[in-house]
Amino acid sequence: MNATTGDLGWMYGRDLPLLNLTFARQINARELLERMGVDQNTVAVRGPDDFHYELGDHLYASNGYVVSAGHYRSWAWAWEHTSWKSFEDRGLVLRASIGTAALVLNASEKPGVVFRYAEDGRLITGLRTTGPFKRTGSDPHRFDTEMQALGARPEEDEDGPLGSRGMFYRLAENLGVGLPLDDLNERPVLSGRLLPPAAR
Repeated sequence: MNATTGDLGWMYGRDLPLLNLTFARQINARELLERMGVDQNTVAVRGPDDFHYELGDHLYASNGYVVSAGHYRSWAWAWEHTSWKSFEDRGLVLRASIGTAALVLNASEKPGVVFRYAEDGRLITGLRTTGPFKRTGSDPHRFDTEMQALGARPEEDEDGPLGSRGMFYRLAENLGVGLPLDDLNERPVLSGRLLPPAAR
């Protein structure tokens, strides 16, 4: 961690064409996967070699729904390698947040960046940078002070020095989330395949 980045530091400025991350506070990684709708028969702790051996055939398929999950401090994280379930299934962040808080981050060229924060089954703040900046949720301006402190004025198409992705990474970090790169690539973590949204 340095002065400009926090607990998602490795992601800043990195070429991540598709990004689909879900976080939930004070639940374990297995419970987060269950709330996301994982195929229970595919869930196991896998190191990198077993991960690629057992799930590699699905890694680059749009319907592969391969996911890895772990913990960072008081938050569980889930990284979707090959799918958009956290984006396509609008109820996913709500289910993940029951009795706690949850966050979904999605990014690509289209739909741009999506930040959805929920507490106890309710969407609190949804922010989206596709076309005109869009807000949803019961408190759509909850993060305005933090965005302004980052030099961002989204309604004026001003993302500040971090850019839109960096701005949303920083908002997420301010909530306490993180994802060590070694956990994603080097260490054994839970992994499996999510059920497609229609199958839930």
